[in-house]
Amino acid sequence: MVVNKYTFKNELSGDTSFAINIPIGNNDGMLGQYEIVTRDFINVEVEKAVNIIFDYEKVKFLPKNNDKLINNITYKLNFLNGASHNTNTSWADINFVDEDLKFKKNSFTKSFLRLDFYDTDIATNQNLISFITLFPKFSYNDVKIGKIPPASNYYTTFKLGNPLIKRTENGEGFSLFHFKDEVVPTVPKYLYMKATFNNAKTGKSIGFMSTDNPSLPIDELIKTTISLPSHNLINTNIKNNLYTRYILKRDVDGYFYDIDTTYSNNVNYISNQNINSYEINLYQISSI
Repeated sequence: MVVNKYTFKNELSGDTSFAINIPIGNNDGMLGQYEIVTRDFINVEVEKAVNIIFDYEKVKFLPKNNDKLINNITYKLNFLNGASHNTNTSWADINFVDEDLKFKKNSFTKSFLRLDFYDTDIATNQNLISFITLFPKFSYNDVKIGKIPPASNYYTTFKLGNPLIKRTENGEGFSLFHFKDEVVPTVPKYLYMKATFNNAKTGKSIGFMSTDNPSLPIDELIKTTISLPSHNLINTNIKNNLYTRYILKRDVDGYFYDIDTTYSNNVNYISNQNINSYEINLYQISSI
């Protein structure tokens, strides 16, 4: 601290009855408060100015039901046939012919099923998290005899498997990918899937739901099953009619996901000896 120095000489003459008052106070301004300023102001403001760091690393989630790994997942499209759904819809039922399949025309190979995953089933307040695009593919069993099945005998299903276990399986869409930091061992992550089929033959995009009731009112179709804003507590007395729920989990063995069989009525878990699989039925939404 810079100060001016004064020296008083003891050589006063004349009247010495006056006094010189030199104020000495303890108010030293900001002297010695560097640590306080740094701790309570600078560090706080710097932290406010720096963006939060997010880890955008994604990990692979494999399907698993309790402690059993899933071998296959089948998405089955059930199109409307008049006033009801055709549970065995073939490609011929949706205007495809044998040549479309045999010669793998664009009308067939460019058609696809899109699965959109949201963070909630509240349609007015949701964010699109990710999506999967599934294209039609012939399985090994379909073509092992060297003959493409006719359109009338080939059903609108998308069968997926783990190619790391069985090389001939179609692995596109079998695993899910999600942000690593959002799934912790104690708290699962919920995703809500809505399906759409894009028909390259007709140029139409067709929405699908999780109920087989074609005459369902729109209010019932978009009704949420979330009972609390936490998005984790579900009213189990209500079945969702539009979405399919996926539960992302993490345990000591890695990252896995389960497809909820209680949230909606369209998910079937099938266990047959050492083969465990899911079948997800998707039903065309009526435009009436």
